[in-house]
Amino acid sequence: MTYRLAWRLQLVLLLLLLIGTQMPNDWRAGIEGSLHLPWGISSAAHLVLFASMAWVASKHLAWPAPRILLVALALALMTEGLQFFAIDRHARLLDVGIDLAGAGLGIGVVWVAAQWARLGDRP
Repeated sequence: MTYRLAWRLQLVLLLLLLIGTQMPNDWRAGIEGSLHLPWGISSAAHLVLFASMAWVASKHLAWPAPRILLVALALALMTEGLQFFAIDRHARLLDVGIDLAGAGLGIGVVWVAAQWARLGDRP
């Protein structure tokens, strides 16, 4: 993936995050109900989005882990703060933890893949 494409992907992921954050609770509940999932899609979506953004930042933008986690924390706090302006949405500290867990997962996937690649290069 090129550097430019990585930045474009980051912007798309950020846009999806912001749209999902501002979605009214009735819409979100309707989508979750139609999918018949055993878990809430909002938390899973945040985990996947933050993991994906961290993966792109780590692997393709070569950001160090502390920088990724700091940006993820800022984004998590911002999205929770924005929920005060959404209809029937409420900020939760647990959601910040889920977002940071997703970022950690994305960083961890890149790290594990690098370790496996290093082991495969051994004679």
